[in-house]
Amino acid sequence: MRAKPATVAAMAIAAAVAGAPGVRAEEPDAASFFAAFAQACIPKRLSYDGTISHATSLGWRETGESDHPELEELTATADHEAAIMTRDDPDTQLQRAQFVRDVAGRPHYLIVTRVETPDIITLIGCYLYDFEATAPINPDTITSLLGRPLGRTVEDEGFLQHTWGPNYEARPRTLDTNLSFIAEGSPHVATTGFSGLVLKFETSEPE
Repeated sequence: MRAKPATVAAMAIAAAVAGAPGVRAEEPDAASFFAAFAQACIPKRLSYDGTISHATSLGWRETGESDHPELEELTATADHEAAIMTRDDPDTQLQRAQFVRDVAGRPHYLIVTRVETPDIITLIGCYLYDFEATAPINPDTITSLLGRPLGRTVEDEGFLQHTWGPNYEARPRTLDTNLSFIAEGSPHVATTGFSGLVLKFETSEPE
């Protein structure tokens, strides 16, 4: 993969998607997407159970993997990786819950995870997916809302990822924030199990 300027990379991906037969490229509503993530993921990010309870209070409905074919593929890929992780380190404990709710008029999926590696670290992950997105969103909106400069942009064969470093003053214990877009037809769909958008971060659980 190679790093590219954020705006140039986004334009290149959007142009490629727009030119694909039968695909209409529409940039999702960045403000609504980030707001849904921030409301669900930030307030109780230090607690797995707290995040789940909070998301439920916001109208996120717990759902099974079969609710969407890409959710099913995504979680199957994650389960395969988890099996390898626990085989190599049997003491590792994994938890996951997934939810669905409409955001800006279409279903979005929220996944909350907890990975406990005894005597090392316990990470709580929060991931927001828009599987129907057919174009990336402008990272400038996320930059202004996070209060952190964009740290890195990577683009590779229909995969576009923006990374912001931690803002420990505003969100203690929370690590990098990543926004990724994977275009339909990208070779990265086979390795991730989905196309579309995902915004995510991980937070280290207090002892």
